[in-house]
Parts: sequence; structure tokens; C-alpha cells
Amino acid sequence: MKKPIFRVFVNYTISSKKRVRKTKGSIDTFVLTDDINEIKKDKELINRICYVNKKNPHDVEIIIDGVEIENQYGETLDRF
Repeated sequence: MKKPIFRVFVNYTISSKKRVRKTKGSIDTFVLTDDINEIKKDKELINRICYVNKKNPHDVEIIIDGVEIENQYGETLDRF
């Protein structure tokens, strides 16, 4: 079954569990749903944010400040 692919802009805040300092940023990425609550809980998105910022997901807390869904960019391939 094909799933739609959406392009999203995510604004986030990273706070370390060991320090007081917080870092803000934004990422342009693709997700498979347009539900904002599911996007905020998506483990792949959180891992991607940690990878871009060179952080370990276990050492930081990521707060999604805002999600802007641009539009649908296509569908996944149905190979099987």
C-alpha cells in the first residue's frame, strides 16, 4: 500500500540533561504523515535531529516547537 510523503519544516529546542543551556534550530525533512501529533512523537525525526546536531538521543531532551507542513511530494513505492 502506498503512503503519501510530506515535506515539513520542524522548529525544535534541544536541552541537555546535564547542562542548563538550550539550543534552537530548524530542519527541513520528509515524513509519511500529516498529523502533527504523530510528527512530534516520530522516533526517526528525533534521531535525525540528534544526528544533525551531533548529540546522543539518550543525553538530550528534544522539544518540538512548531511543525509547518508544506505539501505532499509524492507517494512511497509499492514494491511487494
